Amino acid sequence: MQARFASAVRSLFLWCMVLTLAACGGGGGSEGVPPGEPVGRVETFTIASARNGATYEISVYLPASYATGTRTYPVIYAVEGDARHGYFNASDTRFDAFARVMQRRGTQAILVGIGGVYRRNTDFLLPGAERYHAFIVQELVARIQSQYRVDPSRRALTGLSHGGYFVLAALALEATAGTIRFSHFLSTEASTGGGDAGVDTLEQRLAQAGRPVPTTLFLAGGSQGTTNGSLVLSLYGRLRAANYAGMTVEHMGFAASHVGTDVPAFEEALGRYFP
Repeated sequence: MQARFASAVRSLFLWCMVLTLAACGGGGGSEGVPPGEPVGRVETFTIASARNGATYEISVYLPASYATGTRTYPVIYAVEGDARHGYFNASDTRFDAFARVMQRRGTQAILVGIGGVYRRNTDFLLPGAERYHAFIVQELVARIQSQYRVDPSRRALTGLSHGGYFVLAALALEATAGTIRFSHFLSTEASTGGGDAGVDTLEQRLAQAGRPVPTTLFLAGGSQGTTNGSLVLSLYGRLRAANYAGMTVEHMGFAASHVGTDVPAFEEALGRYFP
């Protein structure tokens, strides 16, 4: 009963966001949803992980077409889905902002927002990232695939800052294991990860994997104020030079702040990979 009530509340909230955009033209440079445009649905549930003992609130955005057809959909997994960075307004979470962009663009994909922002310094950085990654690919992905019509061959992972570092860590972990679970890794304003578990450690793991890495890595960096843009650009250059078999590496810089890069980078990724 509580789960259904929470789902209804989130759906109503998303509907209100869409109406607000349609009335005022949106925020942060985004346009509103045309009047009469069908609105997607948001569902929520919690999942307790056997991998690290944490419990996560999960939010799922389904495009309007999901309810009327039988097709399968790509899935985009967004870590730190409950982070409130003031995207379009102070109340928006990362999940809310991304769902709004997908709604406006008419993106035919499912968005999965993973809560747990309070665990970012544990889950996103090594060694905790190994257990968090296991939770996502072994528990959460299995739940999503059993509950929704998804295309397992089109699965993306997106993160910002420490979350962007986690996306890189996930790529390195999967390359080392020899099983790539995501077709697209979307890393925005990735942090160094800090200490001995920095970006160089992830590059070493990639180099030592010694096998093809059939996936696409999209690196995004900002340039206004204090950002990780130079780090991201340098990493891009090194990964391109390494020329890992099967891996496509792309980069784009944005005239935006550290957090301000997140939404435009996500929208750019949608246009490239999920038009």
